Amino acid sequence: AANGHSPARVAAQHRGAYVVLSELGELRAEAAGRLAHEALGTGDLPAVGDWVAIAARPDEGTATIHGVLPRRTKFSRKVALNASEEQVLAANIDAVFLVMSLNEDFNLRRLERYIAAAWESGAQPVIVLTKTDLCPEYALRVLEVEAIAFGLPVHAISNLTGDGLDLIREQLEPGRTIALLGSSGVGKSTLVNTLAGEELLATRP
Repeated sequence: AANGHSPARVAAQHRGAYVVLSELGELRAEAAGRLAHEALGTGDLPAVGDWVAIAARPDEGTATIHGVLPRRTKFSRKVALNASEEQVLAANIDAVFLVMSLNEDFNLRRLERYIAAAWESGAQPVIVLTKTDLCPEYALRVLEVEAIAFGLPVHAISNLTGDGLDLIREQLEPGRTIALLGSSGVGKSTLVNTLAGEELLATRP
C-alpha cells in the first residue's frame, strides 16, 4: 500500500496479457517491465491463481502487475525446449477435482498420473467420477478406483440426474480455490455450470 499498490488475483492469462480480480472489479493487466526483466524464467512471471500487487488505473479498466506474492501450491510443467525451465499453469489451488467419466474415459493408469500430479502440486486431490447414469456397473468401478486412491475422497455423480452432487457442493467453501483436471468430454464444464447454477462454460453437444 505504501507504494500505491493493491492486491489482486490473476483470473486469466494469454500471451503476456492478464485479467485480474481486485477490489475495483475485473481489470486487464500487464506485467511491469522490471518484473519481466528480473524474472529468471517463465515460472517467475504471474500465473493463473497468483496473488499479485497491482497499480490500478480504474478509469481505464487496466492495471500493471508489480509483484507476485509467494505461492502456497502450484501446478507446473517443464518447458519442452528447456528441461530446467518451469511453466506454472495454476497457483494457490487448495483442492483439485480429478474428473473421470465412468464410461468410455475410464482409465485407472491415467487417474494414477492425475493423483501424482495433484500431490506434487501441494493441492488436496478429490476424485470425481461422472456419468453414473451411463454406467450400470458404476459401483464396481468405484471400488476399483478406491483400491488405488489411498484413502482419497471418491465421489460418483451424475450431472444429468443430480446424484452425488450434494457431496460435491460440500467441498465448496468461501475462500477455497478448486481446480478441475480431466480429459475432454468427461463433464468438467457441465459440472461447473451445474454448481454455479448458470451456463458459465460452453459444453460439448
